[in-house]
Amino acid sequence: MKYLVDTHILLWSFLETNKLSKKIKSILLNENNEIYYSPISLWEISIKYGLKKLFLNGGTPDDFFEELNDSYYQCKAMDTIDLITNYKLPIRHKDPFDLTPPLPALQNKSFPIQPHCPLRGKLSLQLHSER
Repeated sequence: MKYLVDTHILLWSFLETNKLSKKIKSILLNENNEIYYSPISLWEISIKYGLKKLFLNGGTPDDFFEELNDSYYQCKAMDTIDLITNYKLPIRHKDPFDLTPPLPALQNKSFPIQPHCPLRGKLSLQLHSER
């Protein structure tokens, strides 16, 4: 199955695994699953680190990316259509980064893993994916 993690889950899976639920841990550790992250997550990490709103346990975004790049996580390519159609998502947070992963995930037939998915309820999105 294919899953797209949001920035929180991406960071927590490397830096604060205690914040992950058992269900999410089992999905992330299942060798049959393909785990993707959005390049927008890297941009968010860099911006928030630069604004001193994010701390990476003494590391830098470069250090984080080096570790991420050595992992089984894959970067999900985004098309311009992924970016321009984000306005179709319901706005529940003032942080635009909270809206970034879901639409590309849906368009690419993978489903987001987020602690607070803005699509939850609206589309009855379940934590599953297509093979």
